[in-house]
Amino acid sequence: MNRDEQIREVKSATLLRFNQVWQRNFSRNRDAIQRNPGIIKLKNKFRDIPCIVVGAGPSLDKNIKYLKKACDKAVILCCDAALKPLLSQDIVPNFVVVLDPQEEIARFLSNVPQSRINLVVPTIVHPNILDLWKEGNILFFNKFAPDIPTLVEIQKMVPEVGTLTPGGTVLSVTYDLAFQAGCNPIIFVGQDLSYPKKNSHSHGSDAAGKGLKSMVERQKDSIVLETDINEQPIRTLKSMSVSKQWFSWAFTTWKRDNPVVVSNCSEAGILSEHCSLLTLSEAIYKFCNTKVNIPWILKKALKRK
Repeated sequence: MNRDEQIREVKSATLLRFNQVWQRNFSRNRDAIQRNPGIIKLKNKFRDIPCIVVGAGPSLDKNIKYLKKACDKAVILCCDAALKPLLSQDIVPNFVVVLDPQEEIARFLSNVPQSRINLVVPTIVHPNILDLWKEGNILFFNKFAPDIPTLVEIQKMVPEVGTLTPGGTVLSVTYDLAFQAGCNPIIFVGQDLSYPKKNSHSHGSDAAGKGLKSMVERQKDSIVLETDINEQPIRTLKSMSVSKQWFSWAFTTWKRDNPVVVSNCSEAGILSEHCSLLTLSEAIYKFCNTKVNIPWILKKALKRK
């Protein structure tokens, strides 16, 4: 199966599975969308401030100890599954980003301190996620998908919140958020997009307990081989292979007036094209040297007029 066929298969499966869920969730979220800001409020607000995008890949276990050094010197954005591993190390991210519309995402966000964390969610997020987040800010975005009629119609109804472009995984919209906010450089960690021999996710993530063997067996028809950063074959899902292609597209075609430097500091996985490969400690030493008052920038950006 070639790349274009993989993309079509992933999109078709997504549409079949979620079309009615998107509509139902959006209908129930309308009041909350009106009450809360959209990600458009963050446009260029972190211009030329370093950003670390944290995924929940198994490689995070190796690097998580270094992230403490970057607190208050970089914007830290994490995907939902990476939140609890970070908090277990006393690392409080500035943003946690959700992409999926299922209620089961709540397991990543339950029983955590919220007041210092900004939750970024799509307008089609499950409404129970919103009910769960009582203390921290909530920011909405529309999923930009011009080839999916349901999502196009939703975007037309609430265009004021802004859009993020999905690319197979939650870290795609997390990267887009950092890009639109003007962050530079953008540093990835825990961005494996693949499954090494033993683990599926970082230790401490609620997704880690599922077990790699059972997950591979359950999704065996979706398993493909990719080449990792060490030029070795590695298993991944078709959706993650598509996501690798999406990142290559984003890295090479997205433009803004302050060009972005992208570094993958995961030290594992399949993301190696059109970005530099560094260790996280090297990247923090090189880029994260100046304290930044991120809460103040956020308060100013989200202030209601």
